[in-house]
Amino acid sequence: MEDVSKRFGKGTFGTASTTIYTVPEGKTAFLKALTVCNKTTADATFTILLAGTEIIYQHTLKAKDTLTIPFLDQIIESGEAVAGLASAASAINYYISGREVDI
Repeated sequence: MEDVSKRFGKGTFGTASTTIYTVPEGKTAFLKALTVCNKTTADATFTILLAGTEIIYQHTLKAKDTLTIPFLDQIIESGEAVAGLASAASAINYYISGREVDI
């Protein structure tokens, strides 16, 4: 069974829900860590969805603040996705990592 640690995605959220990562066919993914950074001078909110379900919903991130969740340990099945959005375009950067294993 192959077990690969990898970056699932990095970038900047827009105001519409956008897929960041989709679990490849024949794999199960474990979302391990998430970092978000509000790079603006105004508070902004962000939402994270796993398999279409909000796990973080409109969480306010203060201006120029960073939040790291180091141990998410959420399972995402083959074909399911991680998605996200923010209240203001170009306000919040994200970096998400995890592991993929063969099923």
